[in-house]
Amino acid sequence: MKTQVAELETVQQAMKQTKDKRMHERYQAVSLFLQGYTYAQITKIVGRNEKTV
Repeated sequence: MKTQVAELETVQQAMKQTKDKRMHERYQAVSLFLQGYTYAQITKIVGRNEKTV
């Protein structure tokens, strides 16, 4: 569990530092997944197709 928290922090830091919109969206999807959101929920939040996520 501790490694997942560390991974989440790392992804969130990267998300804050990137200026690339596409990478920000990718980091956001990974962050949401690590927080326990389902693929269906993530697709609604980021506005992408489930196959894309």
